[in-house]
Amino acid sequence: MSAQYPKDEFDRAGDDMPIGMHRAQPSKWKNVWPFLALLVIVPLLGWGVSTILTNRGIDAGSLVPSAQAPQSAPAQPAAPEPQSSPAQSAASERDEDSRREEPQSAPDEAESAPETSPADEVDHNAVVSVLNGTGIQGLAADRAGTLTGAGFVAVSAANAQGWQTEVSTVYYEDPAMRVTAEAVGEALGIANVQATTGLGNPDVVVILR
Repeated sequence: MSAQYPKDEFDRAGDDMPIGMHRAQPSKWKNVWPFLALLVIVPLLGWGVSTILTNRGIDAGSLVPSAQAPQSAPAQPAAPEPQSSPAQSAASERDEDSRREEPQSAPDEAESAPETSPADEVDHNAVVSVLNGTGIQGLAADRAGTLTGAGFVAVSAANAQGWQTEVSTVYYEDPAMRVTAEAVGEALGIANVQATTGLGNPDVVVILR
């Protein structure tokens, strides 16, 4: 039917264009928007479910099957305490009874105190004879006064005759007089103290040289 009319400028306008050029191109977002919708909808659904469960007081961790929970190791039975035998108990009771019955003796003061013998003490009542062998008149009397001032009460002075000694010496005969003779020598400044025999009456004899 178009052949009955001659072609005008409108018919010739589309001859130099490809067929379908006048149609609109399809949109690229047509194939992409379903995936975008899934990316948005799925998280929103998960958030909504989590919010609902939280508001109802349901912990998401409680939804894990109990079979997956770690099981604690069985408790080890405690070792039985050693029990003493009847013989040991009876022996311990007898020991305790014996300790209760034993009287505790108080320390004896007389035994604990150190004992001192007469030989360890200075006898100020000892008879002391001071003999002058120097030739200096009055020296024996002077030394006798020194001993009296030191506490000796039986002191006499005389001249030395027949005594063979080169230095001033303190003699004693009784071993119990050793400490007393040393005290006499210390008072007179005489370090030479000797034991001898034949002193007679004096307990201690001092020879001044």
